[in-house]
Amino acid sequence: MRLIIPAVIVVLGMLTGVLICQFFKETAIGFKLSVLAGGLGAFAGLLVRDAMDIDFGGDLGGAVLAAILGAAVFSAVTNVLFGREKP
Repeated sequence: MRLIIPAVIVVLGMLTGVLICQFFKETAIGFKLSVLAGGLGAFAGLLVRDAMDIDFGGDLGGAVLAAILGAAVFSAVTNVLFGREKP
């Protein structure tokens, strides 16, 4: 169980990355990078939550909220930087 929950949260971050990619002009590279950035962002969001000892939303709710926010920020930045097609 200790490995399943973080894996599910990272997959939730990847799905958030896909959702954020839909707001930008979708390219193949942007989509792949957005999924990767969503997973990494979810993991980074959990690390920041634990490092700053934030307990907003309880244990599970706070972890899910931190993962979604981290994934959304990382995916949006990735799409802004790399998702554009060159004219």
